[in-house]
Amino acid sequence: MAIYHLNARGIAPARGSSAVASAAYQSGETLRDEATGELKRYARAERIADTGIVLPEGAPAWDRQSLWNEARRAYDGGNELVAKRYEFALPRELDLDEQRACVLDFCNLFKNKACDWAIHDSGDGNPHAHVLVSALKLGADGFERPRAQKSTKVYLCRRPDGSDVMVAAKDWKAAKAEGIEKVYNFRDGERRTMSQAAAQGLTKDDRKTKTPVAVTAKMDGAKAFDAEKAELRRVRASWAGIANKRLAEHAAKHNEVAVTIDHRSFEDRKIEYVPTVHEGQRPTPERVAMNVEVRQTNSAIDRVIGELRRLKERASAWWAQKTDAVTQRRRAFIARHTGLMRATAARKRGMAMGGAKLDISIAKTVEAEIQQVFARRSNNHFNDLADALAQRGVAMDYVEGHGDLKFTQDGRTVTGAQMGRPLRQLVTMSKEVGRPITAAQLKAMTAQQRDKLVREQAKKTAKVAKPLSVEIELENENGIHH
Repeated sequence: MAIYHLNARGIAPARGSSAVASAAYQSGETLRDEATGELKRYARAERIADTGIVLPEGAPAWDRQSLWNEARRAYDGGNELVAKRYEFALPRELDLDEQRACVLDFCNLFKNKACDWAIHDSGDGNPHAHVLVSALKLGADGFERPRAQKSTKVYLCRRPDGSDVMVAAKDWKAAKAEGIEKVYNFRDGERRTMSQAAAQGLTKDDRKTKTPVAVTAKMDGAKAFDAEKAELRRVRASWAGIANKRLAEHAAKHNEVAVTIDHRSFEDRKIEYVPTVHEGQRPTPERVAMNVEVRQTNSAIDRVIGELRRLKERASAWWAQKTDAVTQRRRAFIARHTGLMRATAARKRGMAMGGAKLDISIAKTVEAEIQQVFARRSNNHFNDLADALAQRGVAMDYVEGHGDLKFTQDGRTVTGAQMGRPLRQLVTMSKEVGRPITAAQLKAMTAQQRDKLVREQAKKTAKVAKPLSVEIELENENGIHH
């Protein structure tokens, strides 16, 4: 399946890297680095599936060797950045022609610059591309070095009195003549000048790095690191868009479901993941020994991930069980109080049918079964109620012409209306339990029931009585009871 992978690294003499050597490695060609006179040649040319060069319109028709030697010469022997080398995984779902189209789309992200690309595929299911992009724009007269200085290096320095000062690289000689020294990071976490280190018995070997503390800043005041980071984010997002477009076209062509890749991190995507440690491929004794430790670390990470997954599944199951129990109790509570509300309202309105006396024993039996049956989910609450009452010697039937239920035992009969449990109320309760409803919907239902009772009471009396108030416990979306 297609995966997302893209990284970038700078190619500059100051870093000990060579654009000619990088071009030779990714293309499989033998190239001469004219700055040193060395021939750059690398093995495993069989892994190279395809190569190419993309130049701006009107640029000189240089071959690969001339292109990168000229890119190096454009700085007049300086140590500035000559090129950036991008490496990214190609979707294995695509064939070579489709992968080549992806790479050419990627090169189009860098207008007015030279792009040297290669596709590597060793047949191990890891096809990937290398794209070497020139740092300078390439025009009809060659590489265009900007006339105005774009950035400068600034060193953290220390005056003889111990105070710190930032000194631009171009001003370093004058600052040094005034006794100002560069500051270095030491292994113990402290920053010192070399004279301060010597006074404490420390040497160059005690430094964390050989280079002094410095930062590259743009001339407009912005940090060069921030600008580079923003550019890398742009390229990463653009590559995801290119790959997903080609994957969608491939899926449509072959009547398949399209897969996608995402340039965002797991953290940004809210995905819980513990990364493992990369195993190197060089067969050196040091690398082999290191890989043993890496595999042990990765095994420990896998065990932790598995345990976390199992704990999460158990927690989810426990929460689902608790939630279901709370839901059932809430529904039973609502049904019970709704019944009490109906019974109270019926007594206030004098709803006993024909003035018949309510049989308390039958009413208690029926009410108990109603609360049990209508508090749980069922496909047919009324059949369940009839079966439960039959076991207790009570027969349930419908009252013809009245749209109600009647309950008979030993020749005695009680209707739902007499109990304050008319058929329409039981139908409503069945619907409430039979499907998931929100707290807001429950509140609306109880409000409608209350308003209806008030209106019916108003018709029965000349003077409107105080509305009946019934407390019903409801749980809102945040799990808070009211």
